[in-house]
Parts: sequence; C-alpha cells; structure tokens
Amino acid sequence: MKLFRIIFATLLVVISCNDIGNIQGEGENPLDKCVLPSVAQAGEEVLVQWNGFTGDARIWLVSEDGTEHEMSIEVLTDSGIMFVVPADLPAGTYVFMLDQGGHKELGTIEVLAADMPVTGLKVPSNAFSGEELVIEGIGFEDGCSVMLVDADGNEHAVDARLMISGISVVLPDDVPKGDYSLYIVQNGAKWLISDSFTVYVRGQVKSLVRLDYYSPYLNSSELKLSWEINREDPLTLTLSEFLVEGEEETLQAYDRYVCDADGTFILEHDGFESSNDMEVSYTRDEDGTVTLADVLIYGKSKTTAFAWTYDADGYLTEIASATNSFRSLDYTSGNLTSFRNTDFIYNDPQLMNHPSAPDVAWAYMAMMETNDPFVYFPYLLGWYGKASVNLPDVLRVPSPMGSGKEDHPLKYTFDEDGYVVRMEWGSSYIEFEY
Repeated sequence: MKLFRIIFATLLVVISCNDIGNIQGEGENPLDKCVLPSVAQAGEEVLVQWNGFTGDARIWLVSEDGTEHEMSIEVLTDSGIMFVVPADLPAGTYVFMLDQGGHKELGTIEVLAADMPVTGLKVPSNAFSGEELVIEGIGFEDGCSVMLVDADGNEHAVDARLMISGISVVLPDDVPKGDYSLYIVQNGAKWLISDSFTVYVRGQVKSLVRLDYYSPYLNSSELKLSWEINREDPLTLTLSEFLVEGEEETLQAYDRYVCDADGTFILEHDGFESSNDMEVSYTRDEDGTVTLADVLIYGKSKTTAFAWTYDADGYLTEIASATNSFRSLDYTSGNLTSFRNTDFIYNDPQLMNHPSAPDVAWAYMAMMETNDPFVYFPYLLGWYGKASVNLPDVLRVPSPMGSGKEDHPLKYTFDEDGYVVRMEWGSSYIEFEY
C-alpha cells in the first residue's frame, strides 16, 4: 500500500504538469473541474482530482443532519487528494466540503457501509455472564472487541482475545440476564453479528422434574407417557401411561423405581407387561457423571456391567458390556446426530440449547426406550456427560411404509429463562417441566 501511494503521488505530480486547460478562465468556477467519485465505501481510499489544491487543504464529509467528519488526508498534491473514508462512518449521502482559504462545496458522495471483515462466522445464541464466549471466524484482528446492546440501547463492550479460528471473550459478571444484539467492533467500525443473543446468570439452574410424551391414539384421543422425578429421599422415578380424551386423563398403568441406600434403582411397582429391566445401579465420577451401569435384566441371575464411554470433549459415545455392545451414539460438532435408527439434523446454528438445560435429543431417546432404564435414568437426573450444543431442527425417522426415512421438522417453545418446555414434530410432542 505504501508503494502504491508513492507511485500515486508521483502520478499526481505528472498530472499537475499537464494543464487541464484554462480552468482559471474568467467566468468559470475552477472547482467545477473537480473529479469526485459519486460512491465510496467506508474503509476504502478515495481520490479527488483537480488542478488547484494547496498544501493547507482540508476536507470534510458533512452528513444530512449537519454532522461534520474531517477526513485524514493520505496524499496531497496540487492536482489531487487521496484520503480513506473511516470504516466506522455510517452509510448515507454526504456533502463533500473543501477548505483552503474558505469553505467550498464540491458535490455529494454516497458512502456505503464497510464490508464485514470476518468470514465463516459461528456465533452462539447464548452464554453465561462471567464465563467465556467463543466466536468462530476468519478475519478478526488484534484489538477487536465485542459489544452487547440491550433493547434500551445500553452497551457492554468486552475486549476480545484472538484465537486460531476466532476470538474469545469473557462476559463481565455485571452483564444483566436478558436478550441482546451482538456486535463486533474492529478498526473503529461496528457490525451486527447476532440480533438475538441471550445472557444467562449461573446459579439459576433448573432441575427436570417431569417429561410428558404425547402421541395420537384412537379417534381424537392421545396416548400420554410421563416420567415423573421425585428428588426427595428416597429418590423415585415413575413411568405412567395415560389415555387423554379432551381435558380428561385416565391412568392406564405405571412403573415406579426407587433408589435405595446403596444407589440401586429397584422396580418397586411393575405395571407394564413389557418391562424387563428390574434393577440398575450406577458408578459415578467426582462430577456426578455415570461411568458404569450395573443392570439385572429380567431372566438373568447375575447383573451385567455396562461401561459408559465418553469422548475427549465429554460427550457419551458408547454404552457396552464385554458381551453386549448395547448402544453407540454419534456426535458431530458437539451435537448428538444418531441414535439407533433415528437421526437428528442441525441446520440452524443459531438454534442453541440452554447451557444448563437437558438435551432434547436425549429426551426423545428416553421416551422411545421404555424398557431400558439404565439408558434414560441418567438423562432424567442429569447424570450423563455434556448435552448437545445446538437444538436439532429436523427429526429423521424410518417411514411407517417401510420406504426409507422421512423428515419431521421440529418446533420448540421456551420459557422466560430459555429452557425448552415443548418439543414438537408432526402430531407428537414432548413437554418438559422443571
């Protein structure tokens, strides 16, 4: 760029030696001969040509509301001026003013907004105050920052730390819980990168106490399968089946598991003929995450140990014993994508799971696994590893006609704290109670 400006300055000197004509002629305004671009982009260089600039020339761009913005001149000769439109100059139409022994209006120029300098942006939709927020992208520069702006226009600017594939910021503890617009600020310019960013406050974590799965049944009735969690001592988990007709619910059957003093879940009440898992106990690490499930399966005289294996990022990848590879789970970019013959599709990177909310993909698994409590008990109690980062927006399941798979768009309802309270696909849905 420096070499270009040297060449440009030399070129202007040459131009100045070539008289444009008698522009100082009587009755003519020499400024009419100025060559001024009609459009420029913020952050770019602008060239104005004329035979008559003096060494003390100064230039301004004046907005429609009368605000004056003095330009920083990069190159100045008697035949031309080069300056850079500030990257943070708002888009709009400006009057170009020259001052060399008096203000003179040269014309108007339309300024376009500066281009977003960052490509490949991946912006989370939420974060906790006081904790790290990572924004992926290429093009961040040293000294950039992040700004959160609430609905009232209050701003919270946070310095960023450059990473190989983006930036990292730590949200201050005093950033209030709520919804914000998120900007990056770089080289004096500001760009909106998310108009729906939520800040949560750590400590306001909710516990799941109930799951209700509804599916169509005969005529206009529904079948409701419910998991209710009582976290008092003793801890109990109750699976109930209801027939729902209008506002009326009729209990059909239920199972109740009770956790004894040794941590074993025993089937205290068996109301479903299909139930075959009678006992299960867990080994958990210091973080409370299950590492082993010891299961007494119906018809067996001894328990079977199933190891719970997690990847390096903390996501569960397999539940298996030495003789039974019970479950393999596939994660992609921190999202559960495959469970048995069901796929979860993530098309919307803005659709983020609340950092402390249960994994909705696991909720679906729990409702589909009524006979395997060692799979869904840890989910219901929050004893498994990490939850998916995003919320899936498509559920891909086998077609009931046996012709491949079919897709069902997923819809969500959230409470005031950003927790999913309803996950809906087709005519079926799961409700979450905390």
